[in-house]
Amino acid sequence: MAEWQLVDWPDFEATVRASTNACLGSQTQIIPAQIEKELICVGNEYGLMSRFGQNVAHTMTEVNNKCGLPIRYGDYQVGIGGGYGRAGVPDLILVDNQHGIRVVCEGKTFWTKDLKFSTRKTRAIWLGQLVRYMDDHHLALGCYTTYAESIFLKRVSDTTFEESPVILHTTASTEIGGEGGVSLRECFLYLAVIASTDSYRYPTRYGVKLTDGSLVPRQRSSQRLVKDLAALDLGAGDPK
Repeated sequence: MAEWQLVDWPDFEATVRASTNACLGSQTQIIPAQIEKELICVGNEYGLMSRFGQNVAHTMTEVNNKCGLPIRYGDYQVGIGGGYGRAGVPDLILVDNQHGIRVVCEGKTFWTKDLKFSTRKTRAIWLGQLVRYMDDHHLALGCYTTYAESIFLKRVSDTTFEESPVILHTTASTEIGGEGGVSLRECFLYLAVIASTDSYRYPTRYGVKLTDGSLVPRQRSSQRLVKDLAALDLGAGDPK
């Protein structure tokens, strides 16, 4: 995926907090942060995602139930629909009560991907895999995680995606502003809220060109550009 296809997700934390407040009100603190030190060693992506499933997905399923959200977590094989027969599948999905896929997540080991100190150009390359899964399944939202760090994506056009700030697994849900922020688990509650509505779906599938690096930003036609320049020239003339 090309660098220009990623843009900032404005007010991400405020958007998440507004959504979780609608579920929990002033009880946002009911979502515990993952701040304890892991005692189980992992050496591959499968082991890492198993810990993620236990400490994020399992915990948040109980919160989803409390909020009346019919969303569960699972591996790709429990989902129904999409995929287009391509090699490779998402590491984690959010499904509705009919096993329809609502959100996809891709996991990588934290010792191979440093999201916080990466450039947008590098992240665009890494996130291409997640974007391909989102496109294949007509989804508006996705998550790319190393467990230690996570980025959330929202599709805002056929070819562009908003990316959240990097969310650390140790960040606690606190008051927005200053050093405050939303926790990883709170972000997943936000995903579940959206996944329980029709907003989870993006209607267009772009295909292979979306992530193969061949796309270029759309340019205004030369005829339109001439007209715009002419208008500017007229506006800069007699101030009457």
